[in-house]
Amino acid sequence: MKNEHIPVLLDPIIEFLKKQNSQTPKNIFDGTFGGGSYSKSFLDLGCDVFACDRDPQAIELAEQNFGYYLNSDSSDSEHESPNLEPNLTPKLQLKKASYTDFIEDFEEDFFDGIVLDLGFSSNQLAFSGRGFSYQNTHEPLDLRYDTVSSKPCYTKLKQLKSPFELQKIIYTYSGEQLSKRLANAIFDEYIMSNRDSLKVGEMSQILVDSIPAKLKHKQKGILSRVWQALRIWTNQELEELENFLPKAVQKLTKNGLLMVVSFHSLEDKIVTKFMRNLSKPRQVDDYGNTIQNFQILTPKATLPTELEIQQNPRSRSAMLRVIQKID
Repeated sequence: MKNEHIPVLLDPIIEFLKKQNSQTPKNIFDGTFGGGSYSKSFLDLGCDVFACDRDPQAIELAEQNFGYYLNSDSSDSEHESPNLEPNLTPKLQLKKASYTDFIEDFEEDFFDGIVLDLGFSSNQLAFSGRGFSYQNTHEPLDLRYDTVSSKPCYTKLKQLKSPFELQKIIYTYSGEQLSKRLANAIFDEYIMSNRDSLKVGEMSQILVDSIPAKLKHKQKGILSRVWQALRIWTNQELEELENFLPKAVQKLTKNGLLMVVSFHSLEDKIVTKFMRNLSKPRQVDDYGNTIQNFQILTPKATLPTELEIQQNPRSRSAMLRVIQKID
């Protein structure tokens, strides 16, 4: 398996880290390792990187491509990374885990930077075999990042008791206006059937057959939204993000940065609300000055440039938000 993932908004993330303070950041948390593109850039800066991913294929890829950093010894003078002081090789610590579980392993005031890229990796589309794209018709409708401790989408669907439950899932996680019609079709054609598994092509056909003729020209967008909703629901992505954010900021050093790249409004609303609440003044000193513990560095989300979008069309919906611990 090769790495086909292109990092999104990497340049502004690196710039934020470089401007953080006069010293090079030391410890960086990469909570969504994916193809490792972010982690590699942090390692090139001379940072020690602590990364995780729920997907076992991401761990396998890292062992193939990052063995030098995973196995490096900082006292080994035979190897030197570019742009680093002699005999100082940054290290990568990698674990198969959710980012919420992994960050709990660390003490407070440990990380100079914490980064999440909430998009799923191009490698998952190309190599996972778990149905992340509606175009991979032969694959099972699995949609899991973690294939060990969670249930595939086609199994979770069977546990639903009514079309309304599915309608709510589709609409809540995608805003799809045809959610009721689509949910009824899936419920009748699969959930109420004797089948206990479902392939991508079969789900696509159920959906396409239920789309009104006048909306057939929009079917790609409809399929994309349904796939988004089912993926978010299967992996409990929004719940994970909400649990992670308050734990993450406890682990930041003074001047440390929390940086989150989101790809749709559901994620961005959670991040924006959290950062705004966190940056509100908490105290008033003896002189009447308000004291803030955190400062938002992106009043408006940082967006990809036109050049980045041309080079990587999947970046077009990306939004970067950054908050800094100032006390």
